[in-house]
Amino acid sequence: MIGIGEIGLDYYYDNSDRDIQRKWFREQIRLAKELDLPYGVHDRDAHEDVLRIMKEEHYDGAGGILHCYSGSVELSREFIRLGFYISLGGPVTFKNARVPKLVAGEVPFDKLLIETDSPYLTPEPYRGKRNEPKYVKYVAEEIAKIRNVSIDELAEKTKENFKRLFRL
Repeated sequence: MIGIGEIGLDYYYDNSDRDIQRKWFREQIRLAKELDLPYGVHDRDAHEDVLRIMKEEHYDGAGGILHCYSGSVELSREFIRLGFYISLGGPVTFKNARVPKLVAGEVPFDKLLIETDSPYLTPEPYRGKRNEPKYVKYVAEEIAKIRNVSIDELAEKTKENFKRLFRL
């Protein structure tokens, strides 16, 4: 086992009591601490609570990932200060995705990861269809374009980041 997760809060649907979600999010962070493992955070429409709980439960340990990050540049800085990586997926390729594109350009290279979130959040040009891991190349291409680097450089940096985070 190399990490815990994905754990977090999802306020988009009203399928689960928010107090219960917060309780178990704390418990799962404590498990990550106990095992000294990084954790992957799911945050959907719960930015303030996720950040607050992560700060309250924080330890200078393994860190983790803000999976499929959807917050602002300013919020990303707060998570990075806690030792977390920002992972971007398909939405960064969407034509009107102003904020994800800003985040892609602002996150320090040593704190950036990419992903697909299969089967969801399919990048352009396949938006609306089932997402597949092979589509991560479209996420990488868009971020490389935003950062004005080669796709190979972006791939190498994000691979190094992943290996460092998970101690591989």
